[in-house]
Amino acid sequence: MRKDATRFLCCPVCHSELILDSEKSWGDNVVSGFLKCKECGVEYRIRDEIPDFVLPEFMNRIDEKWMRAYDRMAPSYDLLMCILIPFFSLGSEPLERRTWVNQLRLTPGDHVLDVSTGTGRNLPLLANKVGQNGRISAVDISNGALFYAKAKTRKKKWKTVELQRANASYLPYKSDTFDAVMHVGGINTFGEKKRALHEMIRVAKPNARIVIVDEGLAPDEENSFTGKFLLRTNALYGCKPPTGLLPANVKGLRVKWKIIMNRFLPIWPFYIIEFRKPVA
Repeated sequence: MRKDATRFLCCPVCHSELILDSEKSWGDNVVSGFLKCKECGVEYRIRDEIPDFVLPEFMNRIDEKWMRAYDRMAPSYDLLMCILIPFFSLGSEPLERRTWVNQLRLTPGDHVLDVSTGTGRNLPLLANKVGQNGRISAVDISNGALFYAKAKTRKKKWKTVELQRANASYLPYKSDTFDAVMHVGGINTFGEKKRALHEMIRVAKPNARIVIVDEGLAPDEENSFTGKFLLRTNALYGCKPPTGLLPANVKGLRVKWKIIMNRFLPIWPFYIIEFRKPVA
């Protein structure tokens, strides 16, 4: 964690400022220590440069279940998302992912948030957009997933990337911080969907673009042969975009559905939600 991260980090409970305490640093990077809330006094530990903002008392059973699942399957999930799906989709999945990033309309020097970054699949695309003077905050609830994201960050020497462990429903960032917010995979299974969506909006700057992607089959495909086949393989493909949980005043709301194919079969139907934070 860079020392200047305290400029935009805050207590996820009361949103008050944090004080860096008892840190061990290597240059500008804090390797270990604590961040203490000025208001409520809660301490958040920093380990291996990653501050941990997950509070068990603010986690519901659903989020805890999925956190433990991703901790267990992090190695296979990383293999699936970073190697197998790009390979079996014949490159179409990386192209789609690049399209999602392009929808953020990032420019060099921007500060972008990647919610539920997982093992860091979006990081190289985001790093290319924000450049050396930009910043990427990447958050996930799973320690197992963050282990792989951290390994990628070190291997690629991305000085623009900072990782935080947190619950997406209780983000540890000050309001109006990010030039854009991205979330790929997860909202379908969140225990507090509405709260998570409103948190993504809270931390974005006014008029910032927010792009949310997750599994979902277009309504007009559900009764088709392809749709019935997909729904039998994964019940999550029946999930609908949670647009009804968004504030009524979001700007430019658009929803699209697509299906990623391999040479022979459809392998991943998904929806894309795009909108901008309203200007107060």
